[in-house]
Amino acid sequence: MQKYLYLMAMPDRLMELVTAECFALTASTPDSHGIAVSEMCVDARRGAYLKSCTEVLFQATSVAELCTKIRATDLHADAFRVSIVKKPRNLQVSTTELGRQIGGVIGGKPNLTQPNIVFPTVVTEDRLWFGRLLSESDGAWQAHNRRPHVTSSSLPARLARVLVNLVLGSPLTTGAEFTLLEPCCGTGTIVISAAHLGVKTVGYDINPRMVGATSKNLVHFGLNATVHLGDAREIRGEFSAIATDLPYGIALVKDTFRDAEILANLRHCAPKIGLIDIRDMRQPLADAGYRIETIIPVPKQNLVRRVFIATRVS
Repeated sequence: MQKYLYLMAMPDRLMELVTAECFALTASTPDSHGIAVSEMCVDARRGAYLKSCTEVLFQATSVAELCTKIRATDLHADAFRVSIVKKPRNLQVSTTELGRQIGGVIGGKPNLTQPNIVFPTVVTEDRLWFGRLLSESDGAWQAHNRRPHVTSSSLPARLARVLVNLVLGSPLTTGAEFTLLEPCCGTGTIVISAAHLGVKTVGYDINPRMVGATSKNLVHFGLNATVHLGDAREIRGEFSAIATDLPYGIALVKDTFRDAEILANLRHCAPKIGLIDIRDMRQPLADAGYRIETIIPVPKQNLVRRVFIATRVS
């Protein structure tokens, strides 16, 4: 069975979030070094914390064993580069020497500056993985954070990308058969993230200024989504899933009664919801007819957001 190796960004306080996204996309969890190995092939450009996806060609416990395996297959490539990744970074291995040794047993000419193919070699204390690089993160969430229209309460784009991935799972479903609803879209962080992934997305907001801001942000990035003026308590229609950050009221105070009405209505719109909030939403979701599947804390300084993934109870 073909294996794929993923390298993950691993921020110290966000291990639960990173692990949840990795599992949602690849059905595997990263180790302490941010290495995950899976039978699923996922485009790393989709992830918020996925750094790369490599098709594993060989595994070995020593450099000599790895070089023997490469020689035995007569591996040949023109304009290639061997990229050494040490886990942990302070591993006592010379990347230059190791790259030279492995590159020396690959047929063809290397090209270190403009390679046609990259062969990552991930080195740990007891194992080496060698493979062909398939995809790398595009870091698009960084550009999305710099969208022209934003508010102080807008979600970070990287967190929005994770939320979309947790709701969608893997493989990514695109096209008319899957529609994501963002019922409180604000300036469109979640809508932008979903549209960037090619998901058919519909956004609503009760504030005309926010509808205009989301529409302008989408145009800025050349993305397509449908955005409507409307109250989340009155949305009608069938959608595949919901991803949202419930709105804030005056002085950034949450309106619990209004949110309960929103959740009660959304239950009829889609079988699955991904929700971000600073409060414990377990009881409100249960009251609205949802079963909690996952709760993930997302700490930032003194603030802790929570990601709630829930499914509708039939």
